[in-house]
Amino acid sequence: MQLRLKLVLILALLPMAGVASEVSLEYSGFYDRLKKVNKGDFPRTELTFSVPLTEGCMIQKGEIVTADNQRFPLSYSQEQRLYIPFDEQLKLNRGLIKLTTDGDAIACGLRLQVRERVTGSRYSGDELRSLKTEMDALQAQLQGFPMKYFAKPADGLRFEFNTNDNAVLIDGESQTVGKEWIITMDVLEKIESLGLSQAAKVVSPWFDKAD
Repeated sequence: MQLRLKLVLILALLPMAGVASEVSLEYSGFYDRLKKVNKGDFPRTELTFSVPLTEGCMIQKGEIVTADNQRFPLSYSQEQRLYIPFDEQLKLNRGLIKLTTDGDAIACGLRLQVRERVTGSRYSGDELRSLKTEMDALQAQLQGFPMKYFAKPADGLRFEFNTNDNAVLIDGESQTVGKEWIITMDVLEKIESLGLSQAAKVVSPWFDKAD
């Protein structure tokens, strides 16, 4: 994703150094952002970090290394989401997140995303509006270069599914959608109920490219 009015963007503010297939990122950059989530009132929303699923960026190894050379394995999913621990001691010990990929790791970038913690298959209109409001509040907490666009409220919600041909029921009216589906603000303001044939893989803020 490019650094435009999108929530998934390159997390360029984390200092990077490395050669060939290894890159090091300061743990403090992750900790400071996770702290905003953990200290705020965001029960339904989380902040995630991931490496793109592209050639040359496939993770071969992940670990956390401290200044006194303590080493801890770093967990990550098949979709290359990084499970970063929230640990003040790692920050005090000047921890580094070290990633080894199958190509030039420096060129891969790191993505940050605000998303719903646990997705569901049924929502009331009030639940959807409340979720969007909470996501907007977290985005505002994260604003600052290069994430200046985080201060802008989202233009809707994006639902990402594992498969195509997903049934969606909006206020009793059915439609079929693909792997990605958007609820714009004009719909979000009026909707009373939403039913899904399967819970979305990801529910995140949506920003209109045209804005």
